[in-house]
Amino acid sequence: MVLLQTNRSFKPHILDFIETNKIYKHKNRLYTSSFDLLNTWKSQKRNSGHSLHGMASRTGSFPAALSSYFIERFSLPQHNILDPFSGKGTTALEACLRQRKGIGIDIAPEAYILTAAKIHKISIEDSISFLEGLPKHKISLKNVPNDVKVFFHDDVLKQILGFRKNIDHYFSLRHLDYKNCPQHEQRLISQETKLAQYWTGVLLGILHGSSNDSLSLQCSHSYSMSPKYVEKYASENNLIKPQKNIYECLKRRSAKLLEHGGISTEGRSILGSAITLPNEFNNAIDLIVTSPPYFAAQSYSWDNWLREWYLGFDYKDVRTQSLETSSEYKYRTAISQHLQSAFTVLKNDCWAFYVAGDIIKKSSSGSYKIITAEIIAQEAEQAGFNVELIINDDIPSSSRYFSSYLDKDQGVKLDRIVCLYKH
Repeated sequence: MVLLQTNRSFKPHILDFIETNKIYKHKNRLYTSSFDLLNTWKSQKRNSGHSLHGMASRTGSFPAALSSYFIERFSLPQHNILDPFSGKGTTALEACLRQRKGIGIDIAPEAYILTAAKIHKISIEDSISFLEGLPKHKISLKNVPNDVKVFFHDDVLKQILGFRKNIDHYFSLRHLDYKNCPQHEQRLISQETKLAQYWTGVLLGILHGSSNDSLSLQCSHSYSMSPKYVEKYASENNLIKPQKNIYECLKRRSAKLLEHGGISTEGRSILGSAITLPNEFNNAIDLIVTSPPYFAAQSYSWDNWLREWYLGFDYKDVRTQSLETSSEYKYRTAISQHLQSAFTVLKNDCWAFYVAGDIIKKSSSGSYKIITAEIIAQEAEQAGFNVELIINDDIPSSSRYFSSYLDKDQGVKLDRIVCLYKH
């Protein structure tokens, strides 16, 4: 699977998409609002777009419309589009849907799988044939942690583990050692392995949640809740662990995901760190659209502990490799290293768009705001980028991270998109 190579015949600029009177200057930087961009994505519903985007809910993701806005305006068909903090694969999928080559990199195993599951060319017929051809296994629950058993009926848990045993024949990550910075990509990948990754992604999306196809006790679909909380809540509300045929749930979920059809261009998913990007990408990337972690505001590894258990990992090991820190020094150092690498892989006269949220940090002397976008802008300039514009992107209170559990003065209220240009 090689990178696509094309000649750039156009040079769009972010300021071309904003009326001059909608731009203002603050501390020597140009700013505008996402609402003032021409044909802004803000007018679209957050959940609009291709049905595959609904594979799984994951905390900290941005809307598909935001990603497609920049892909459509700053790249051409056949271009290589990179998201080095891939998350659930929104940018990679949007690129593949638009005849670009979407490339997603992430250190989290569930992010790697969710990205891979979306950027393979598969058909409904082949996927169903693969699923129905999997044998049934008798599985023991002897080695399953009690924290996991809290969520599932024994029969459902046995089916989940039997499904995993089947998938392991085609694809598995459990041999990787997360304490030694894993780098993983299956370059020569069979169609059966693509189907195994697809179905793994589908299962991760229904592993927990509250939909008719969710396999767990009723709980959040976006993050893995605390076992003690779930156990207590279930007891107080007389909740019963659902008993289901997981294969029927997978089929129903897949039918919804593929109702808009598949992708037009095959993509790539890589499990690895964004701090140092692969050398093969040097001067080969046409556009970067991404969103690094917002310090420790979003605890991705803990939020996905149940999905990571299914994939064979302890969330604590995953966290040691991720960019989750409350230290501004550690964050700045890691972002600096990443941006130097990003500058190297990006072609000349190309753009990189970084979505970053303002963070309220508490200290012994009180609370103060960290403008993450300014850290990125400063380190990007040191790496060689031009900071052409910062777009303020207000987040409605109902769309904020854990919005139903936050007070009005908590959480990320403002994203900022740092628009970087490489001459």
